Amino acid sequence: MLTPERVSILKNQVKPFQSEFEVAIIGSGPGGLTAGLYLCQARINTVLIDTGLPGGHVSLTHQVSNYPGFIEPQPGYLLSHNMSEQTKRCGSVFKVAVDITKVDLEKKEIVIDEFETVRARKIIIGTGTSPNYLNVPGEREYKGQGISYCATCDAKYYVDKEVIVIGGGNSAVEEADFITKFATKVTMIHQFDKFQANKQAQEKLLANPKVEVFMRHEPRSFARQGDKMKVTVEDLNTGQKKELLTDGVFIFVGLKPNIDMFAGLLDIDDWGYLKTDEDMRTSLKDIYAVGDVRSKKYRQITTAIADGTIAAINITKELDN
Repeated sequence: MLTPERVSILKNQVKPFQSEFEVAIIGSGPGGLTAGLYLCQARINTVLIDTGLPGGHVSLTHQVSNYPGFIEPQPGYLLSHNMSEQTKRCGSVFKVAVDITKVDLEKKEIVIDEFETVRARKIIIGTGTSPNYLNVPGEREYKGQGISYCATCDAKYYVDKEVIVIGGGNSAVEEADFITKFATKVTMIHQFDKFQANKQAQEKLLANPKVEVFMRHEPRSFARQGDKMKVTVEDLNTGQKKELLTDGVFIFVGLKPNIDMFAGLLDIDDWGYLKTDEDMRTSLKDIYAVGDVRSKKYRQITTAIADGTIAAINITKELDN
């Protein structure tokens, strides 16, 4: 049994140490994994550091149907796994599921789990994005207890039950379609008069008899009623409010860049994404950004991979000079 005294003794036995790499990549989504692959193939000593497991959002995506080279849709977790294994076998070092205690971009130092300091000549930021919150009453209180932001993670808990999906973009529509494989009914709540998702995904969802849609509606609160979730929604046309009972709620209303650890150090756009040049350089020397965290028009697996490729090739040329 680990007593507090034993924990203290073990903690004191852990000695801080430093590790040296030519390139450190913070984040192991498609952009980071691709950069790691190109760098290790160029024989550049590279480490990928992530607070989660490799793959980013792709690993939590049900199926990827538009990735070049695959005729059949690929499970997101499998595509992520294959990318990760390819980069590992090439020789890149992985330090994942760790706590990033501190990042000093000017010194190019990353402290992991309070005791390992990773030093690098160059850093690539590929920290991706996190789900936006609606910031309505009850949302934070019931997160993970009736409210979810990940269909791949939680849809399996709603077999033969009813759920509400909030949102109307690609993620909302595609994840709602996935949830219909489990739930008996999916009610879509969307603030606009039409979905913003791609037409093919919309048509597939709207043709599903399990799906009901409330356009021009917004949620105003979430509460528990017995073993159900009570969602109060407002009709934006009439101002009338109504209460909907459901077994669970899924929220897909966009994403925000994960840049808190770099706040104030790098140039960002009006939406908080990191600005880069065409070679993926940020405003700070030797610091690059790739993937969804970067300011750009489109955020897809393929665009993240392109970012990682460009950053790695440019870094390779610089380190060779």
